[in-house]
Amino acid sequence: MNEIITVCSKKYTATNVITGLNTISFTLSDLTADEVETVFKSVESLTVSDDQNNVYGEYPNVVYKSVTKDADGNVSVSMSILAQEQVQIKELQTSQAEQDEAIAELLYGGCEE
Repeated sequence: MNEIITVCSKKYTATNVITGLNTISFTLSDLTADEVETVFKSVESLTVSDDQNNVYGEYPNVVYKSVTKDADGNVSVSMSILAQEQVQIKELQTSQAEQDEAIAELLYGGCEE
């Protein structure tokens, strides 16, 4: 049975969708490993649905882990599903980086060329 992985409103036909403890993986046959990596490297959320677009899996906090290619050319993607604590840490890191940038701007001024 084919399943549909939706990322940023784009749909990808997948097989072997497997969820585990804090992971989701699936196989895509229509893309190369490089294409899959380009698409999924920055993905932060995805949904899984059947052929009739009935969504039965929503994953709002995912992070790309790896891509593998088998002898038949099928490409498998592995994503981590972040726990709430990991989401909070990620948000704090982003906030801290933004604050550091703002402080540097205040202390050292902007770069005008």
